[in-house]
Formats: sequence, structure tokens, C-alpha cells
Amino acid sequence: MVAIRSWTCFVLVCVLGLIAAISAAAQSPQAAGLAQGSATSFGRHLKIKSFSVATTDNVLSYPSYFTGLDLPDEHSSLLPLWPWAGGAPDRGRTPYLLFTSSKVTASGMDGTVALETTDLTNFFPATALGYAEQVMSAPVVFNTCDGTHDLEFDENYAGAGSVLQDPTLPPGNLIMLYEAENHCPGGTHQENFYATVGFARSSDNGRTWPAPVNSEFGNFARHPVLKASVDEPATTFPVALGDAIPSGFVDISALGEAYLYVTYTYHDGETGDPGLSIRVARARLGNIYRGFGNGWAPPLQFWKWYNGGFTQPGIGGLDSAVFPSTQCLGVTRMSEITRNDDLGLYMLIFVCSPSSVTSTGERMAAWYYSTATSLELQDWTAPQPIAGSESAFPSCPSSSGQVFDGFYPSFISPGAPAGHTRLTGLAFFLNGCDTGQPRALSSRSFTITVEP
Repeated sequence: MVAIRSWTCFVLVCVLGLIAAISAAAQSPQAAGLAQGSATSFGRHLKIKSFSVATTDNVLSYPSYFTGLDLPDEHSSLLPLWPWAGGAPDRGRTPYLLFTSSKVTASGMDGTVALETTDLTNFFPATALGYAEQVMSAPVVFNTCDGTHDLEFDENYAGAGSVLQDPTLPPGNLIMLYEAENHCPGGTHQENFYATVGFARSSDNGRTWPAPVNSEFGNFARHPVLKASVDEPATTFPVALGDAIPSGFVDISALGEAYLYVTYTYHDGETGDPGLSIRVARARLGNIYRGFGNGWAPPLQFWKWYNGGFTQPGIGGLDSAVFPSTQCLGVTRMSEITRNDDLGLYMLIFVCSPSSVTSTGERMAAWYYSTATSLELQDWTAPQPIAGSESAFPSCPSSSGQVFDGFYPSFISPGAPAGHTRLTGLAFFLNGCDTGQPRALSSRSFTITVEP
């Protein structure tokens, strides 16, 4: 009888502990959307009738210290400031913190800046909150080489693709996933790059980030986490190579397990930029954290999606496209994963740029979307165009590259947790040439309608 009682108590304790873990996970800001979209637990979710964006851009204002309004090729991250700032919420003063890739006049180096906004239209330097004009940068100016740093993975470029809160650590512990580029094979500068996905942490809400490290693989605080199976050549090469344009999303499972998913573009060096080039990798957060002091955690192990599972290592592993096919008749790139809490679905949004001209002789590009019920299974539906996003894709007037009113779309819904959207919201993006010309940060409203 005593043994039976002991076993019963043991089972009861385990069940109560499991319930507590699920409850704690559901209370986190990142898990709030899962609770709102919990109908998917029973195989139910709303179906999209239409997905459209406004055809007119919202004009945004931001600091003039950007060097020639030089906004490089990355997504933008808008974090609701109040959950992580500490103390009482102050939504009326600084509800959002924007991290985006940009040069600044003082250094001339490519890097990441932090801005604040109260209305998602007017953006100001976050210096009043203790942020420098540029919070992180590469070690040398973009178009130069330095014999000391020529082997470094992010020698010429370190532009944030996503900045996210690590939900397994106290508020203010942020993760940056950034595009890291080396343009100096053998010490000779060239326009084509070898890219890796860089990883860095900040324990003070993004005010300070680790300094560059003179090493091919950095150190525990700043290092590449995704590297292509194609090695960086020792001499100049004719096309871009590597894993580039990262964007991240944190997903909380029903058992409270936190996974960091990264979607990125693969440049293989053979076809230049294959039509099905969108890739996904992931790492589990917090599973080996043991209190390393000051919010630091040991390096994460990333795994790439390859032929139906996360089976290949992030560094040097093979990867495969997450879409079996797509209606996009061109190059797929600039992808982003969000969780739509109203639909109860994950969404992957990307740019489809043309590989050929239309029958009327025009080049057009557009945003596409796909939905999934599980990021672990990567069960994405066939991508569909987002109405109103199509725009001309001509060559730049005075340089190489193209013009597009919609590079690097980043979707948010005011009031939703970071990384989550609702049926309405805003898409932030870049408008202008992709190389050699100034560009503008803009936004448009989006609307999703559902079937009855």
C-alpha cells in the first residue's frame, strides 16, 4: 500500500509539473500568440480568402546621420520596448525599438543602428535610452581590406537581419542574427562576397554587443552559426557565395521548449541564386544554459533543414529548399517567418524577383506568402502572391543592380508580440536600388481576410 501511494504521488507531481511548465510557457510574450491560435491543437485554423497590401507607401522620417541614407540589404526588427525595458510599462513614450542595418556618418562602416518610435512613422536616435548611433559594426570599412582581419568571417559587413529576445533568459537578453560578409579573398577586395550568418548576444537590451574577433570562426560571443557547404575560395571568385539574408523567429512549443528558427538565402556559386533558394535552420534555446553569469549562454548548435528534417549541421552542412515548388517565376529570397495569431498559422513571406521579362517587355517583382501548421515539419503550402505588392523591377539608372519598391519586407501588427502578426498591420521594407544608390525605409498597411 505504501509503494502504491508513493507511485501515485510521484505521477501526480510529474503531471502537476508538466502543467506548470506548459502554463509558464504560455504566459511568455513569445508564446502568447500560440495561446491565441490554439485552435491548431485540434487541427483547425482559419483559411485565407485574400492577402493584400496598400499600393501607396507611407513616408517615414528618420535621422539624417545615415551616410547618404545608406540602408543596406537586410530586414528590420521592431521590438515592443516595454516588456524588456524593466520597470513600469511606458507605452506612450517609446513603444518600439527599431534595429536596422545602416552606416553612420561618424564611422562610415556598415553595421547596425537602434532607433525609437512612438507612432511607427517618426523614428529618432535611441541615444536618450543609452544607445550609441551605431551599436555594432564590422571591423573595417566595406570597400577596404585589412591584413589583420582578412580571414575574419565578418570583416567587411555586419548587418542585423533580426534582433530577438531570448525567452530562456531574463528580459533584455537579446540575440542578433546578422549577415556577415567577407569581400577580401586572399587580401584582394572584390564586390562579390562570401556570406555566413553571424550570431551575437547582448545582455543590456541591445545597447552593447561583442566587438569583432580576429578569427575565421569568431569566439563564443560573436561567431558564425550557418556556413555553406561551399568553402570560401582563397582567391577572387565571380559570384556571391554562402548563406545570406537571415531572418529569425522564436517558437515556443506546448511543452515550453524554445527554438530559434532562421530563414536565409543560399548562394551556391553554380547557378548564382537558384529559383528555390530559401532555406531554414534551427537551434534549441536554453537547453544547456546553466547560469553563465551576465546573461551569457554557451554557443548554440544549429541544424539545417535537409530532405525532410533538421539533420545537417549549421557549419558546413548541406541544406535543401523548404518549398517543393512555387508559382514564383523567378528568384526567391529575402524571406521572413512570423506567427499569425488570428489564423493560428505560421507565415513565410518573401520576395520573388524575375528571372526574365514579361510578354510586354516589363520586369516585375512581388511579395509572396506561404503558410504552415508546424515549423518542425516545415509543411509549407504552395506560395501565393500578395495582392498589391507587385512593382516594376528595372535596372538602376547609374549602377548595377535593380530598383524595387519592396526589398526585405518585415511584417508587424501593433500590439502583438514581437514576431507575431494579426489580420492587419504594417510591412516595413526598403525602396530603391539594391546596390550603389541611396534608398528609403518605407511601410505599407496589410490586410488579411478569411473565409467565413
